[in-house]
Amino acid sequence: MTHTASGKRPLWGLRDRPGRLALAVFRLPVRVFQPHPERMPSDFLSFVHTGRKTGQPHQAVAMVLDDDPNSGEVVICAAWGPDTDWVRNLRARPAASVQHRRESFTPEQRFLDGPEAFDVTVRFRRAHPVRLRLFSGLLGWGDLRDDDAVRGFVHTHPFVAFRRPDESRTG
Repeated sequence: MTHTASGKRPLWGLRDRPGRLALAVFRLPVRVFQPHPERMPSDFLSFVHTGRKTGQPHQAVAMVLDDDPNSGEVVICAAWGPDTDWVRNLRARPAASVQHRRESFTPEQRFLDGPEAFDVTVRFRRAHPVRLRLFSGLLGWGDLRDDDAVRGFVHTHPFVAFRRPDESRTG
């Protein structure tokens, strides 16, 4: 069992990599919303990534941290860090599709740099302080109300932006 930078054990004993129970809980949205993706809450999205070794499609659900209608981008973060399978798969091949709200699209994809990820996290912190504290406690991220903690977090957790094609932008 690993501990957080502060030396405290994450709530519910979650680790740097999810165990079987955590995986089952965090994969529930995929199973629940797969038959009806249009019913997924707007602060989540699902995406299909292709296995870097198998070539097989996999579906994942992530919380949307930023949704910019002007740029057409939605941003997610790898809660478990850079070795998460979907991150490694997206580094090998872009996402095949994204479902957000009632819209499905083939995205342009990019990984955010540190300053961009910091800005996204700070905006999310202002807009959703309770949600951020909840996830920080559950996943052992530390106190992300502190800017230095956020800088450390974005350094170790990849942020991915999926951009809608030009014709579907509302901005």
